[in-house]
Amino acid sequence: MPRFTFSTYTKQRYYTILLILVILLIAATLRSPITSVGPLIPFFREELSASNSMIGLVNTLPLLAFGIFSPFVPKLSSKFGMEITLFIAMIFLSLGIVIRSLGGISILLFGTLLLGMAIAVGNILMPGLIKSSFPFHIGLMTGLYSVSMNIFGALASGVSVPIASIATLDWRNAMQIWSLLSFLSIIVLLLRLPAIRSSNKKVFVEVKSQPSKAIFKSKIAWAVTFFMGLQSLIPYSLFTWLPDILLTKGFTESEAGWLIAIYQLGLIPTTFIAPIIAARLQSQRLIACISGLLFFFGLLGITLTSSDVIIAFLILTGIGAGTTFSLAMMFFVLRTNTVSESSQLSSMAQSIGYMIAALGPFLLGSIAEWTNGWAVPLAILMTASLCIAFFGTIAGKNEKISFEPKSTKGEV
Repeated sequence: MPRFTFSTYTKQRYYTILLILVILLIAATLRSPITSVGPLIPFFREELSASNSMIGLVNTLPLLAFGIFSPFVPKLSSKFGMEITLFIAMIFLSLGIVIRSLGGISILLFGTLLLGMAIAVGNILMPGLIKSSFPFHIGLMTGLYSVSMNIFGALASGVSVPIASIATLDWRNAMQIWSLLSFLSIIVLLLRLPAIRSSNKKVFVEVKSQPSKAIFKSKIAWAVTFFMGLQSLIPYSLFTWLPDILLTKGFTESEAGWLIAIYQLGLIPTTFIAPIIAARLQSQRLIACISGLLFFFGLLGITLTSSDVIIAFLILTGIGAGTTFSLAMMFFVLRTNTVSESSQLSSMAQSIGYMIAALGPFLLGSIAEWTNGWAVPLAILMTASLCIAFFGTIAGKNEKISFEPKSTKGEV
């Protein structure tokens, strides 16, 4: 039996600290490349001669990548290992962030698609990495992961315009600066390489994550899927167009950037509180319905207000976003009996859900261009909020999804 020495303990502690840094850094990259774009749209729209429809694609492409690429991530992880797969994803993320600001609109869209595929890897693997590496501290590490993701997402919204306004810099530099986070995560993963090689733990996520046919006949599964899709549609639409909406209300570009940062800060406390409350309830129907109504009244206030009072409605919208996101993640576990079933529901809800969400930035931008204003797009988002409340009352029902096909009458 090998003797436990101080050096062994020190080495283990060193690699654990590096792993925590990896989780925090990768979490910081999952929203900042997307939330940094919206405030910069007024800077590059005229230079690139891009329509609202084309600009809408900038935040639509990552969502399409999430929906299409997500089902393949578990297979990649089982082949290369979770951290190596994340390492490769961070390389592609860094390249995507840098490439998208090097040319015209086509290069911008290509780089965005590249970073969307990389972020899809992080979205799928990070919860599994936390669960497998910190089984006794899942709540704490998930909380740190969520805080890092939301803080840097908010920061990217707030500082992008000030960076672009510096005399020696422009909007391209303001986009590229967020590659520093993914580059730092690459360095830390390289430092962890000896531990990754020695662990020999490759399969942390089930390869069999494709939904069974029976799940597509479940009313609750579809409710969870639509709840997931619509609660993603609203935030990603706001990431793209809220700065433009605020500009039409008389706010400056810099003020618009910080206001969208304030909206995102409303997410942080609710991502902690909502899961705790929901876990203690037998049925989550009421809290799911309320979360949709929070979205509705927040967006209604944004539509009708042009003064500093809009801050309160932005925070209310952020609380709605944080609550619905937390509930969507919890429904994967609460509405299923096993890890395998949870994986299948997650695969269905995220693949279809993100395809629904992808309609938001592109469709709303096009409608705003056709109607010459934001009243109709905001009305569509408020309608989506009421749909979230409706589907939440179904998804929140205290009932497990049946993954076995029902036997026909007379069957032995």
